[in-house]
Amino acid sequence: MNSKKRPEAKKNNLTPIIIGGVIAIVVVFFGALFILQPSAEKNFFGGEISVKGDMLPDLSVNFNRDCVFFENFNYCQQLEPAANFDAPIISGTDINGNQISTDSEEPKILLFLAHWCSHCQQEVKTIQKWIDENGSPDPIKIYAVLTSINSNQPNFPPDKWLESENWSSPTFVDNDQDGVAEHFGIRGFPFWVIVDHHGKIITRLSGSYTEEQFQIILANTLKHDKNAYADHH
Repeated sequence: MNSKKRPEAKKNNLTPIIIGGVIAIVVVFFGALFILQPSAEKNFFGGEISVKGDMLPDLSVNFNRDCVFFENFNYCQQLEPAANFDAPIISGTDINGNQISTDSEEPKILLFLAHWCSHCQQEVKTIQKWIDENGSPDPIKIYAVLTSINSNQPNFPPDKWLESENWSSPTFVDNDQDGVAEHFGIRGFPFWVIVDHHGKIITRLSGSYTEEQFQIILANTLKHDKNAYADHH
């Protein structure tokens, strides 16, 4: 009787070893997967990038981008699901390796650009031309975010593209997963996020605008920011 039980006992003794081996393989597999996964704290070119704050809801496909041409941004805010939300804070290194952040008490425009997007290419020319002729649109600060980077598409690498356009606004580079763009709920390129000096979302916009339209956007941003400031006093 004892001789028949020995193989079973031997088998039971092997069970912890087999389970331990399986666990070790699983740990090694997921450890390797984690190591190979691009870091959210590293941008596409290995610099620093981070975004803090709640993710914004996606902008509706039915959003009327012409709302910025009205007397004020009130209609935009009625359509904007993220109106008056805290704008996520972007920090990291710019395309020249300098530390920059959107954490500042001034109205700002965040412009998300894809290097392969023809409308983005035109928008960069339009905005830079305006700045060259009029100077920085103080107190409004303009930041660009290079996202949806693809080495198989035109104008790669995107930092060289902006350099060729003499782009003068501070520029972030998104990570491999387009995490910053996703955080802001972008829809299409170029994508605008207009923020007041309290750090609240005024509105987001999708698409390119002419130089004259850009001037209207700047004027309405200042008007809204002034009214928002007055409302807090």
